[in-house]
Amino acid sequence: MAQDPRGYEPNPLIGEFADAGPIVVKIGGGSDPEPVLDEVAELALAGRPTVLVHGGGAVADGLSEQLGVERRMIRSPDGTHSRRTDAAMLDVITLALLGRVKPRLISGLRARGARSVGLSGADGALLTATRKPALRSVQDGRTVLIRDDRSGRIEHVDPAPVRAVLDRGHVPVVSPPASDAAGNLLNVDADEAAARLATALDASALVLLTDVGGVLADLGDPATRIARVGPRLLEGDVVRGRMRHKVRAGLRASRTVGQVAIGAAHLHRPIHQALSGTGSRLCDEGEGHGVG
Repeated sequence: MAQDPRGYEPNPLIGEFADAGPIVVKIGGGSDPEPVLDEVAELALAGRPTVLVHGGGAVADGLSEQLGVERRMIRSPDGTHSRRTDAAMLDVITLALLGRVKPRLISGLRARGARSVGLSGADGALLTATRKPALRSVQDGRTVLIRDDRSGRIEHVDPAPVRAVLDRGHVPVVSPPASDAAGNLLNVDADEAAARLATALDASALVLLTDVGGVLADLGDPATRIARVGPRLLEGDVVRGRMRHKVRAGLRASRTVGQVAIGAAHLHRPIHQALSGTGSRLCDEGEGHGVG
């Protein structure tokens, strides 16, 4: 394998599992995409099929402020929280993901010599979801029902549009929204979308990249990274906030996907590093406790 012209050693992921399924990578909307784009392009140009899934919460927050759309949160009784997606906020999210985040990622890959195709979950019925009829939210110490939310639960994945892009040697860049069976747009969790897509594609690996180096026992201390995460960790309050969504999605995917990890997006070759042990490995079989 030839030496990288920048002086780096060849990426081990290029030769590893060469005949296995694609690598699915999810990047959060608030993370620096540049190191991720560097490695995704590197893998794609070397013939290693790679799918990039993205969110865009931070961009959606900025756009909602610009447009004067109030940002409200749903705080579930189990401690997780999500954006309340009424009709106006669904428009904001769709504009942010498809009009701002995705074009930046696609142009960034092209600048690195890798061709890509942007897809939403609604394209080609890639992600079919059902609307959540009512959501429980804790407000001022009491639980209320939210009935105007336009978020959905993914029920079916048709990977054909993504496979068609991969077959051309291009990088699929995928994001919410999804659609229901009648074609109505629904917001879905991007981590869950990545996990469900990885399963449908028989992916060799799923990597969820964020702004921290994995699951941390203490959010303020990177040294408390939990190297191996199992389902029991969700029973307490160690995993909090948005990380609960990532861990749940990753654990479900780990039942069929060979390698699942959460890692930091800002590192050099963040995909390889997350899979090689600098992040948190997720496995639904066996319990994760060790800090390292």
